Amino acid sequence: MRTVLRLLGTRYGIALVLIVVVLVIVTLGRTVFDNGRGDSASNAVGPTVEPVPTSADPYSSLGDDGVDESVAPGPSPSKGAADAATVATRFANAWLRKPGVTGDQWRAGLKPDASTDLMASLAHTDPADVPTATITGPAQLQANGATTVARIPAEGGTIVLGLQVTGGRWQVTSLDWETA
Repeated sequence: MRTVLRLLGTRYGIALVLIVVVLVIVTLGRTVFDNGRGDSASNAVGPTVEPVPTSADPYSSLGDDGVDESVAPGPSPSKGAADAATVATRFANAWLRKPGVTGDQWRAGLKPDASTDLMASLAHTDPADVPTATITGPAQLQANGATTVARIPAEGGTIVLGLQVTGGRWQVTSLDWETA
């Protein structure tokens, strides 16, 4: 027994003990983490990673883009009502920064084409804080379910408006500014 203890005290003995400990841990790990799969992946040392399923759409792993393509388009505007591009352009022109215009005058110009909720959110907005005074191009429309998004290029950025048909006519329901 003394000979064995002396052998274990040398560097070769310590290396042998470490190898035995590692083999015991690997064997226990395989036994505990086998998951009953019985394939070659379960015989690997360390954790295994489940394979990622592939799909025909290379962008499917990017997640939900928020567009629900199953949503039917919303109600149609009444015959003779202004189209979405006209309403968006008219609203954007009224929204522009104009020196000398009071807040009440500015909101009165927005009201014919804005929803009640949007007008409520603009109730305390100072028209002098509007970031642009010039539209530089036509409105570009994109359908997004029941909402149509209008992107209007302007000096310094883009005016982004959400429009919906309410009461037989297009109304601006949301307003955003994207800096260029």
